[in-house]
Amino acid sequence: MMKKQKRNNEDNRGVAIYARKSRITNKGDSIGVQFKQCAEYAKRELQLDDDYSFMEYEDKGLSGYYSDRPDFQRMLLHDIEMSKIRAVVCYKLDRIGRKTSDLLRLLDFLEKHKVDLLICSNNINTASGVFKIFIQIFAVVAEFERDTLTERITDNMMELAKDGRWLGGNTPTGFTVKRVKTGSGKNKSAYSYLESIPEEKAMIQKLYEIFSSTRSIKKTADRMNELSYRIKIGSKFNTSTTRLLLKNPVYYVADEIAYNYFYENVGELCADLSEFYDQHGLSAYNKTDQEKFEDADSTFISPKFVQLMSAKPVSEWIISVGRHEGFIPSQQWIDTQNILNSIAEKYNRPHRKTNALLAGLVYCPYCGKRLRVISESNRWTNGKPRFKYVCPGYRAEECTFRAVDGVLLDEFVVKQLSTLSDGDSEYFTELLNQKASDILRILRMNRN
Repeated sequence: MMKKQKRNNEDNRGVAIYARKSRITNKGDSIGVQFKQCAEYAKRELQLDDDYSFMEYEDKGLSGYYSDRPDFQRMLLHDIEMSKIRAVVCYKLDRIGRKTSDLLRLLDFLEKHKVDLLICSNNINTASGVFKIFIQIFAVVAEFERDTLTERITDNMMELAKDGRWLGGNTPTGFTVKRVKTGSGKNKSAYSYLESIPEEKAMIQKLYEIFSSTRSIKKTADRMNELSYRIKIGSKFNTSTTRLLLKNPVYYVADEIAYNYFYENVGELCADLSEFYDQHGLSAYNKTDQEKFEDADSTFISPKFVQLMSAKPVSEWIISVGRHEGFIPSQQWIDTQNILNSIAEKYNRPHRKTNALLAGLVYCPYCGKRLRVISESNRWTNGKPRFKYVCPGYRAEECTFRAVDGVLLDEFVVKQLSTLSDGDSEYFTELLNQKASDILRILRMNRN
């Protein structure tokens, strides 16, 4: 490991400060505070002038668990490899990464390029070899803290949802967000709720009415456009937006029928039957699966991740009663879902986006659930769109089987089926003899 920079500038490479602000929480030190603290620490440790100009890198709103952060990669891939950096300074170890394996690879990478790592809050400088042991310990702690933090935030969101609050995101068509402030001084707080828009409410009710009549998503979208209706952003209706509006439980009137429906189909209800009294709409959480998969050819220096999003079945939703108005009677919403499910069942093979051969036909070898087809956007294998057959139980921590490469599995099945056309193959002969034996056995049973 190289020595500290001397006053005669024997090593003219720069000193970089890396700062990151997590997307998971708004708490913690700001980017500006991180830069200031790191600069003061680096000047002391590396004996830099008071007016030293640092190279600054920052990633805002990105999780430290993944290494595919723009400035993090720019610092690693370009500037360090181009011998522009002799030391990297960060406020805390978890600012530069929360995944133990990535942090250990980072240490090896920095050592290879003779770059020191300084962690200002822990007073760590890797120029001293003993600190490498501490960094490995802190790396394990950082990853554990990340998992714990995520769980706590999820639990907190569910507690807020029980109160009927709107937790953020794109405001559904038919509603606007109302901000309510309570208390004063240090006890002052604000909450958000959905408030209906009469014109958009009428449009949603018309949408459900037309769909009940046409029983077709395409015909419903066309009819809504003919009537000059437009969705919230001013665009025309299409099959995708129409389907999403028809499936959204936010319009569902929370009454006893609704309670019984979700009680029979959902794993968790955050409300008692007494709260389902026909005055409010429903709030549903955990409706989508969002996972980031690391590609097979991904490396720490050249990370390749695929962001996958898929709709979860109703059985995995978390349901609570909101403070907003419900637009659609419960039975009408349930009938709509039954029609949508029958349409999906009719057209789920082959999978439209990926042309998955086994869509709807393969089941998890561990838990027996039907595997979902999850496409990997803009990824291709042998000229075919890449996708996975994913077990829904893995995300819910009910199963250890994660996924299987869809393209490879389809090609394997096709290859095995093609051998059946070879009359001279051993497998074909064995299969034919077995079939003949089964026929003879059935004939004997019928005679008896």
